[in-house]
Amino acid sequence: MNIIFPKDFIQETLINRIRDIVFRHPYLSFTLIAIGIEFLGKCMLSECKNWNIKPNKAFKKGIELLKQADIRYSTIDLKDQLRNGFVHTLSPKSKIKLAEARSGSTHFEQVEGRTVLVIEILYRDFVKACHTVLKTNFSKDDKMNKSFTVVK
Repeated sequence: MNIIFPKDFIQETLINRIRDIVFRHPYLSFTLIAIGIEFLGKCMLSECKNWNIKPNKAFKKGIELLKQADIRYSTIDLKDQLRNGFVHTLSPKSKIKLAEARSGSTHFEQVEGRTVLVIEILYRDFVKACHTVLKTNFSKDDKMNKSFTVVK
């Protein structure tokens, strides 16, 4: 039985495993990154002593991390357009368009009134946000220094 701590989970799951999915199943990776943004936000909310944190608060904090990689993330409502769309219908809402780099699309370009998100660039910026969390020193009693899950 392996005890997994939050930083291990970020490295192994959010960075390593999602990377594999980005290149094998790009559409599904948008879903995982949207959920991962919220998880990163939960990690950084040190005033919250457990993982039961309201989604709006957590996602907002996660977006702050993503904006450090590229401020343009503040120009779109990723929570509503990406996260909520995927959680409820497995599709983005009407203000964003999803693409792969091989499509020739440019990250944040406007196409028919929609903002294009290129998965490889979104993943790169998401990894930067992950590294910000990994580099953060949390207090000894913070949830980040306690076991997160157990895997057999």
